[in-house]
Amino acid sequence: MKYADYFENIPVLITDRCILRPFARNDMNSYFNILRDEQVQKYLGGGVPLFDKEPHITNWLNNINGRLLKSKKVFTWCVEDKESNKVIGRIDLGGFIKQSYAEIAYHFARDSWGKGIGTEVVGCVTDFGINKLLLHRIQGLVMVENLASQKILLKNGYLPEGVLKLYPFAKVFHDTAIWAFIEEENIKG
Repeated sequence: MKYADYFENIPVLITDRCILRPFARNDMNSYFNILRDEQVQKYLGGGVPLFDKEPHITNWLNNINGRLLKSKKVFTWCVEDKESNKVIGRIDLGGFIKQSYAEIAYHFARDSWGKGIGTEVVGCVTDFGINKLLLHRIQGLVMVENLASQKILLKNGYLPEGVLKLYPFAKVFHDTAIWAFIEEENIKG
């Protein structure tokens, strides 16, 4: 498949314990419950608002599964636990530049923390970006205090590149660690 072909529909990705798939309307209550958790919101910088009313839900679903995907801006996956069929998080790969670069962002329900699920899911999306989209660089921006997220990136081969002081992180200015996975073989001229 060519790069553009992947943006026809959000591809379903499968890990040992999770299914990454498009969000559907019946996922929204579970997803909102994740966003209502202050511990989940702590490191999101106010960038993931709780939009639990209409027409916001319909607009968001139409954007992530349609307009933003078709314009090749972002993949937004719902992370579902295979065993329980429960929505346990979200992962995005977007901000594409020259079919070579993207950013990864993710958050998970607190009851899935510390079980290796984040590492598994980030690894799957990184593999998709590098081996299917043939990206050269995927980077993740993480609040410096979010050591668990930085550990996830490290376990997946991302390397720290530094700290951006008082960087605009979602809706706040915050010291932000930048991590990157580089695949030199995918460099496009």
